[in-house]
Order: sequence, then structure tokens, then C-alpha cells
Amino acid sequence: MTIQKQKLISILFTAAVILLVLNVAVDRINKPKKVNPVSELTSSKIEIDFFTILEEYGIEPKWVKRKKSKSDLYDSVKIEYEVKVPFDVPVPLIIKEINSKFEKDITGFVANEKKFFGKTEMRIYTNEVLKLKATLIPDKSIVQRKNNLSFIINDAFNLGDKDFSDFLKIPYPLSCIVIPGKEVIFKADSLKDYSKEYVIMLNDDIQESKMKLKPEFTQEILNQAAGNISSAFKDAKAYIVDENSVIYKSKIFNYVKNKFKDLQINLYPKSKFLQIAGKDSTELHRNFEKLSGDTNTTSNKIFFITFDDFNRIEKKIADLRKRGNKIISVSKQIKFVSFR
Repeated sequence: MTIQKQKLISILFTAAVILLVLNVAVDRINKPKKVNPVSELTSSKIEIDFFTILEEYGIEPKWVKRKKSKSDLYDSVKIEYEVKVPFDVPVPLIIKEINSKFEKDITGFVANEKKFFGKTEMRIYTNEVLKLKATLIPDKSIVQRKNNLSFIINDAFNLGDKDFSDFLKIPYPLSCIVIPGKEVIFKADSLKDYSKEYVIMLNDDIQESKMKLKPEFTQEILNQAAGNISSAFKDAKAYIVDENSVIYKSKIFNYVKNKFKDLQINLYPKSKFLQIAGKDSTELHRNFEKLSGDTNTTSNKIFFITFDDFNRIEKKIADLRKRGNKIISVSKQIKFVSFR
């Protein structure tokens, strides 16, 4: 074999190898990716999730009626549900949560309101096959009687700028503690622009000389101090006194209390409010659940809590609201709270 033939054979062999490699590479590029099959939700799984959400909203089993499906259009379901919903629980919120529960699956969701504030029929499909049909009916006769809850953030005015801004953005009518002083008057007045309120705390931390309450002061000075506080903080929704303060423990306190009463201001003892705290999240949640527990009749509860702890229980608060509990401002309920 000549040298030229050997070179030609070598070139052809190399070209064949290159073509083979290119062919394999093209096949790998064009090979369809393996698609993991999406499992279809079963009717039983959909029903479990559906009834779990109803339970979260405090809807009792006795309010759910099972009946045979009468429609020939939906022969894939034999049973449909009629659910009575407490009138103070918004049906659109339930519908929204049910929809969000299934929207990531291969599920179709239909909800039609029959009339304004009337029945809402909902249907859940998978692969265009009906798996659950239910009608939600607001019922005035089963309005839930739960708790009215108010929260006082006791360290809001000590927060940094970012945290204080986050406090203002919380979508609840929260209140916060204000220690009397000239430097906080403007800040306290600005709270109403964010649907927030404040309450005055009378304790030993008052630094403003014209607002201090000391047992050794004359009645005239105490009168002036009470008047200065009330005129500077006209939007205060409540006045709370710390029982550990010097003025509270003094013989002159009754005089101070009566002076504020003359100004149409009641002084509430701090210890009579519900204090929520815990050494860790587990203890905090346990304490909050105990203090905010559901009752057979409506009760009014006002809590003291730090901003950080409030953030840690916010999910619990949202769960309570689902069950008919309401978050309201201190000003709307403090007169109904028993401080005995």
C-alpha cells in the first residue's frame, strides 16, 4: 500500500469518526426531555383538602349536607355538597383559598355566584373531569360568636426606622405605647395616617419635666403635668398606668387618678391587660393560643406584645380571623373590657 493510499484511508477514517461524534451529539440535543407524569388528583384527595379548609374557617360538620347529584351533565360525581357558611365569614375568602390550594395542579376550578351575597356554586375538575361540586350558602342564623382582639405594640416607638415603617404597614388597626414627651408628639399624631392608634403609658420613664408625675410634687405641679399630657396627646385612645411605678405606689396616686378623671380620662392598670410573651416561638404560640382561645360567646381581649413577637404570631392571627375572630382597634373595645 502506497503512502498516499495510507494517508487517504487515515483521512477518511478520521472524517467518519468526526461524523459519528457529531451524529451522536445531534441526537442528544434533539432527544426529547423526559417529562415526569403529573399525577391526577383523586376525588378523595380533593375532598380531604376541601373539608380541611372548611374546618380552618370554623365550619362545623353539621352545617354540611350531602345529597345525590341530580344533574346529568356531571355524571362523574354521585354526591354533591351544600355548605352553610356563618354570615360573618366571607365566602369569597373561602373560594380564594380553595382555588389557591389547587391552582398548581392540573386542576380546573369554577365558582359562580348565583346572586349578590347569595349562594356560590363551585366545581373542581381534573383533566376536564368533575371531581367535586359544592354550594356555599351564607346563613344569618349561624353567625359565629367569637373574640374581638386588640393588640398594643409596647416597643413600637423604640424600633429603628425600617422596623417602625414595617409596623405602620401591618394591615391591622394596631395600637402602640407612647411615653409622654415633647419629642414624640408629632410622631404620635402621624399614626392616624396609617390607621394606627396610640395609648399613653404613665410610668417612671417620663423625662419631660412638665409631664413628670412625682410623689414629692405639689398638687399644683401634678395638676399642670396631667393637663400638659392630656393637651399634648389629644388623640390618645387610653391611659395606662404601670403599677410598678413610684407614682402608682405612692399615697398621692388617688389624687392623680382623680385629676385625670376630672379631665375625662380613666387610668387603666397595666397588669389587667393580657401579656403575650415566650422564651421561644413554641412557648409564645402556646401562650397566645391559651389566651386567645375560642369561647362560646363574644369576648373582648386586649394584648400587650412586642413587635417581634407580633410578627411571630401573625400566622396564628390570620387563622383566628378565619374562624370568625376579629382584629379591632383598642378604641372600639376598651370600654367593654372588664378590668376587675
